Amino acid sequence: MLEHLTADKRTLILQTTLDLMTEYGFHATPISLIAQHAGIGAGTIYRYFDNKEHLINELFTEIKKRVIKAMLQDYREEGTFKERFKHLWKNLIRYCIDHPKEFQFVEQYRYAPFVSNMTREETFIILAPIMQFFIESKRAKAMKDLPLYTIIALLYGPIVSLAKLHLDHNQQLTNDRLEQAAEACWDAVAYKSEE
Repeated sequence: MLEHLTADKRTLILQTTLDLMTEYGFHATPISLIAQHAGIGAGTIYRYFDNKEHLINELFTEIKKRVIKAMLQDYREEGTFKERFKHLWKNLIRYCIDHPKEFQFVEQYRYAPFVSNMTREETFIILAPIMQFFIESKRAKAMKDLPLYTIIALLYGPIVSLAKLHLDHNQQLTNDRLEQAAEACWDAVAYKSEE
């Protein structure tokens, strides 16, 4: 029972932080405001997190765990590299669209100085199954032999742009449009033998 209450309070603190950070930003979201909106004392927050930076880093890591879980939902290794890629890509963009606060938070703070190197390393470990897919794709000559970060930049940039267009109501991303975009992104990184 105590463990359940602990998890609930921690989750409440993380969710409240996400809500406030996306609305007010880092500097305008002190621990006291988080506590007030969560309906708990500031001391309770310090039982779970050393300081605001620690809280933000934990939130960042939690979101990345949710993202990878969503990307891997219904993922099957039996498909072609192209099919597997498109599945992962579409799952990611759908997650961004369906969870706009999490998407905004990650986009706003992923390069922030208070996101620690340890959090960045943990994030890399969390994303290991996706990185493994890219490595396998390159080895099998299904994807171009580019550095992983180049591939990620080529694939993630369109996700960010399209998700923002959709969330800002400038463009409705239908399943057909998502399919076209996934196909175009695959074309950008797919290995093409010179004939």
